[in-house]
Formats: sequence, structure tokens, C-alpha cells
Amino acid sequence: MTLPNRPRVQVIPLVGLPLLVVASRILILHEPQMNQDEIWSVWQTLGSPEQIIRWTPYDWPPLYYLTLGAWRGLAGLHPVVLRFSSLLLFLLGIAFLYRAARRIGSPRAAALACLVYAGLGYAKLISIEVRGYALALALMPLAFWLMQRYFDRPGLRRGLLLGLSLAALFYTSLTGAGALALLGLYALLVYRRAIWRGWLPALTAVALALPEIVSKSQVAITRTAATTQLTLPPLPQALYDLFWNWAGYAFPVWLILLAAAVGLLIYRRGRRPVTLALLVWAFAAPLLLYLSNPLLGFFSARYAWWVMLGLALLIGYGLSELPRPAAAAATGLLAGLLFVAVPFQKYNIFPNLSELNRNFRWLQTHLLPGDVLAADPGNRCGRPEEWDYYTRVYFPNGLTFVADPTGYRRVWHIIFDGAQDAQMQQAVSAGRISRQFVGPPGCLFRLYEAPPDAEGIPFANGMRFHGVDVLEDDLPRSGPLVRREAESVHLRLWWSVDQPPALDYSVGLYLLHPRFGLADSVDQSPQPVYPPGAPPETSRWKPGEFYIEERILTLPFPTARTTYTIALAIYFWQDQQRIAAPGVNEDGLLPLLRLDVMSY
Repeated sequence: MTLPNRPRVQVIPLVGLPLLVVASRILILHEPQMNQDEIWSVWQTLGSPEQIIRWTPYDWPPLYYLTLGAWRGLAGLHPVVLRFSSLLLFLLGIAFLYRAARRIGSPRAAALACLVYAGLGYAKLISIEVRGYALALALMPLAFWLMQRYFDRPGLRRGLLLGLSLAALFYTSLTGAGALALLGLYALLVYRRAIWRGWLPALTAVALALPEIVSKSQVAITRTAATTQLTLPPLPQALYDLFWNWAGYAFPVWLILLAAAVGLLIYRRGRRPVTLALLVWAFAAPLLLYLSNPLLGFFSARYAWWVMLGLALLIGYGLSELPRPAAAAATGLLAGLLFVAVPFQKYNIFPNLSELNRNFRWLQTHLLPGDVLAADPGNRCGRPEEWDYYTRVYFPNGLTFVADPTGYRRVWHIIFDGAQDAQMQQAVSAGRISRQFVGPPGCLFRLYEAPPDAEGIPFANGMRFHGVDVLEDDLPRSGPLVRREAESVHLRLWWSVDQPPALDYSVGLYLLHPRFGLADSVDQSPQPVYPPGAPPETSRWKPGEFYIEERILTLPFPTARTTYTIALAIYFWQDQQRIAAPGVNEDGLLPLLRLDVMSY
């Protein structure tokens, strides 16, 4: 069955718009580090609803924190998962905006307005940020749409729904007070004498918000005392900075689109009350915020987030007056603006205080069972709540921190490189070698690793064997050693010398079958991979150093299900005499590992 042409065309923006928005945000969900405010927002939700309300910051209402807490309980704590909740809220806002803009103009105007709302640089930031403004960006279009429905056809149910949405705005952010005032001004300019019908939603909103208004009254008094000390640049510079922040890197393009939209509206729709209301929303509101900043302190892109909705409606409504080919080109341009980069560093009020997210994400794949962490007091790896949050994200079973690293094989030392405590540094490095590291100097995680056998097995020639690691993905793995036929075993051998050997010895590593004998071997002088540049001649090895070499043995193919033994021998190449040591068998071999082979 073929759908009529008109409904099919209207379905395109309803389906395509959300897909475009999601595609543009998916690319950047993981890009910015979680800042201090985002981590604090999440950390405040790690409790019951009653606790979340109790822990809500004094200058925020609790609605977003309850919403975020519910999402966290369902989806988890990972930063990308939490940011996706903000994206889902924004998609709801896009749907509400489409319905609201459709009441003002054509479906084309509605689609263009949605593209503008989603493409503004600051909207991109807020729509993936784990903060209450993400919920506000969704509730503002909802309240605007419900206001249109109520004044177009007043009724008890519509009035109560509008009042509920207005109260929800206030319970989301105290800056929602500016949004509520703007919606009231819009209703006055558009519906004029019918504004008296607003008593029902206004009364409903005030009644619902009254407890929060009373509880935040002291905040308003304190904030007013603080904002009187604020200074702003001259008006032209301040307005330029404000609009640049809303627009982002594509500011010149947005400026052209805004000028074209305003010109078209004045020329084609200049007498409509909606035109005047949108012009006041987009231009007069920032001016009023500038003048009232000593009292309110709302003159910033973040606190005046609600102006972006007016800009979206104004540009979308104006560009819809273009001829069809030009409107199609504008639609393509706006779709492209969705994918313009976001100036995250410029937008962040608080700089990233730590590299814990990147460090922990890396450590998640490098930390082994039994590893411990020793945090130097001088490290600059973030605030306590950041440690708590990222530990929950990447290590839900917890991490083991120690003040004394004695007795642990692998210790991750967390330092400010160059400013670490000398006593702890000595304790961490004693009997261990410096290995992998991650992070910047102020938050450096460095692994110090001891050999599998700290005492080691002394050979008669002065060499001492400190054990073997089985490597997988360059990490030592423990547990039963099992392989398939034709697979390889990657081994790391640890050595030291009690005194420099008189000769240059060779080391044989053998894969032995109890019935069929030798299956594979590596016979050669040691080839140390640590320390860097270490000599292969054992006569040049120095006491007090660990020497590490890596060797690979390969199982035969085909082979039956059986068991092999990996053994080691030290010998001098000229006489082939194997050197004695505790644990060496009658063949001069030191058994190391049992290897089970599974095969059909």
C-alpha cells in the first residue's frame, strides 16, 4: 500500500531529524573528559531517592539528580552511558520543538528550527553533558508547546499540564526562572488580551514550586550579594561573546543565517505578533540579561540557555520563507552544521582536574590480579569524588591501595613525576624494575614489577634464575597453561647474577614430551629485552641487576591430546655441559611448567 505523498513527506523529518542528531552526537560522546561538575552530578546520585534529594547541591533543585539517578540505576555508571542519557533527553526536546514550531509555521519551518536547535555549538555541548541543563533543554520546548496548546484551546487538563511543565523547569534549574519569565512575555505578546487565561497554569506552577522557592530563597539573597560584584565587558563585546558561545566555531555562518532569517521575517511576516515575540526572545532578552546582570548574574551562554530556543524558532521560521530550492540548500547547510566540531576547551568553566578517566581506562586492561596501587601524597590525580567515581566505573570490585608495598610483586606507583616522596619511591623500587606507565607528569601511573621468584634458583656458574612468566598480549597470565595444537607459548625469563660468570653461557628452553621427547626448543645465548642495551654475553652481566629475555615455543601439528613439560638448562657452548642447580633433574634440566594440549 502506497502512502499519500503529503504524509510520507512529513514522516521524513520525524524520522530523519533524530537520526541525524544521534549521528552527530555519537561521534563526540567519548571526546571530552568528564569535568568536575559532571562527576559531582553523578556522584551525588549514588544513593536512594531520599539520599539524592538530601545530597542535592544547595544551588540546584533535585529533579535532574533524581532523573540521572534513575538512569544510572538502569544503565550504569560509564561516562558514555551517562552522556547518552543527556542525548536521549535532547531528542525528546527535538520532538517537542517540532510540534511547537509546527504550530507557528509550516512543517518546513519546524524541521529547520529543529536543525538549528541541534546544530548550535552550545546545544551540542549541553546535549551530551551530564548536568541539569540537558533536562532543561528538553523541558523548555515541552513547556512552550504546552503553552501554545493551552492558549489556542484553553481547558483544565491543558492548564494543569502546562503548570506542571513550568514547575518542572524550575525544579530542574534555578536559571529556569528566566525561561519562565520569557515564556510569560511571549504569551503576552502573542495572545495579548487572552493572557488572563494564564492564571490556571501560573497558579499550578507556583503551588507546585512553592516549597522549592522557599527553600532556595536564601540562595537568591546570597547570589544577589555576589552578583553585584560582577563586571562585564562593554555591551557590543559582551553580546558578541555571548552569541559566539551559543554558535560555536561556525559563528560567521550562523550570523549570516540569522540575518537572512530576520530580513525574510520582517519582509514577509513583519506584522504577525509571533515575529515580534521571536525577535524579542532572540535579541531583547540578551540585552535585558546584560542590564540586569548585577542583580541576577545570568548573562552567560550557560545560564541563558533558554535563549537558544528562541534563536532556533526565529531562524527556522525565517528561513522557511525562502523559495523551495533555497530552503532545500539551507536545510542541507544546517544538517552539515550538526557535524561541526565543538570548542570544548572554550566552553568548560572548570578545566579537567585530572587524567583519571584515561588512566583508569588504560589500567583496566593492564591491571592483573594481585596488583596493588601506592599513591604518593603529592600526586595530582583529582579530587576524592573523582577517585571514587572512576573506581566504580572501571573497577567495580575495587582496587587495593597500600601504604607499604613490601611483599607485593607488581606495584603501580601514582606520582607527580619529579616531586614524589623519596622514602616511598625507594620502597616501591626495591627489588623491582620500572615497567609500563601511563598519564601526564602530574598524574603518572608507573608499574614497578618484581620477578616471579624474588630469591631465585642459584646455578653453580653464578647465574640465578628468578622464574618464568607466560605472556598473553604482553601481560603475564597465571593459571593452568593450556593450548591447542600448533599454538605458541610466549615466555618471559628473569635472571640475575651473584657475580659475573667467568664464561659466556647459553640457555636452552625445551618443550618435552614424556614419550616422544623433544618437540621444540630455543637454544642460544640470552637475548635480554631488559635492561635496554643489555649484553647477551653473561660474563658482562652485573650483580644487582635483573635481566629479562623472552622466548617462544611452538607446539607441533598435528598432535594428540597430551601433556608437555617446559624445561630449562644452562650450559657452556663449547663443552655442552649443563650447569647444576637446586631442582635440576638427572638430565641437567630444570622443569618449569606443565603444558596441556587439547585436540580432537
